[in-house]
Amino acid sequence: MVLHRDVFWLGKQWAVTGYGIQAVSQKYNMKFDIEVSQIWNEDLDALMRDEPWFDAADFAQAVDRARQRAAEAPLTFKPPLSDER
Repeated sequence: MVLHRDVFWLGKQWAVTGYGIQAVSQKYNMKFDIEVSQIWNEDLDALMRDEPWFDAADFAQAVDRARQRAAEAPLTFKPPLSDER
């Protein structure tokens, strides 16, 4: 699986894409990806907080960027194609 075709912001571990917020590493197999409709929820990092690999600052920046984009241009988020997450 690859990241969504539309990448709006790329951090060290996280990307803001047409899907929402996605882990850049494919080894997590979409387990931690957050669909755009969920980005306004609290505790988005709850599943990852205790993971040794988790970069909280990078994730927080991804959340900020995704929320900003969703507020300014919500139609840029699109469902993934069959080979994208």
